[in-house]
Amino acid sequence: MTRDFDMLSALQMVQDITAEAGLIALGMFGQVEGREKDDGTLVTEADRRVEQYIRKRILDQYPHHMVFGEEDGSGGMEQSPFLWLLDPIDGTNNFASGVPIWGISVGLFYKGKPFLGVLHMPCLDQTFWASDGEGAYCDGTRVSVRRTDTLARNDLLLISSPNIPHWDFSAQVKYRITGSTAYSMALVAAGNAVGTVCNHWYVWDVGASMVLLKEVGALVTDIHGQSLFDLENRDYRAPGPCMVAASPECHALLMQHVKTS
Repeated sequence: MTRDFDMLSALQMVQDITAEAGLIALGMFGQVEGREKDDGTLVTEADRRVEQYIRKRILDQYPHHMVFGEEDGSGGMEQSPFLWLLDPIDGTNNFASGVPIWGISVGLFYKGKPFLGVLHMPCLDQTFWASDGEGAYCDGTRVSVRRTDTLARNDLLLISSPNIPHWDFSAQVKYRITGSTAYSMALVAAGNAVGTVCNHWYVWDVGASMVLLKEVGALVTDIHGQSLFDLENRDYRAPGPCMVAASPECHALLMQHVKTS
């Protein structure tokens, strides 16, 4: 039962863990090379070391929870209603290339729903966090999503690729690629960008940022408008569908530029 779960202490623990993991990663930043995995994505020794550290810390505290990480898969109790999603370095290509836009994402879902999340960006000295019913924050300041009934030429729209089959690119906005799905989603939650359209992601990429977006009242859907917040019955190893994330107002505007066929 969630009433037996101490949210405040769990949030503090995850903030501490991601900060400590950030120091591990920073110590390896610019000193490791990436190798290509079977799915075409990169992995470095830093990814593995950071995930092992986070996984152990969480399971030491919550041995009856389930943990699923990008590098080492599942652990803990698979039938637990509590699921921790770990991305030790979201933005591994950036990390391996010496680009400082990468982060450590830890999200907790309860019965498939976003419950608690922390995204720590070590090089940028930024930490985002959110917990169920308590709002979303960046470095202690509560954040809110952009709400507007028009898209302006200088609005930022964050995309995952310059070639997204389901997007028509006719929207007159500024397109940007951060190289980190988690950070793009966090910037939407914080109101820095009007939305994000992401064509290729996995559940571990979005564990923390799903909580952020839920807490600011944003919509996160596929191209047909189906909500993506619920992770129950999802194949955790399979890539997610093309995602559109924004405030309800901006989401409606962005969906006008989605191609569903």
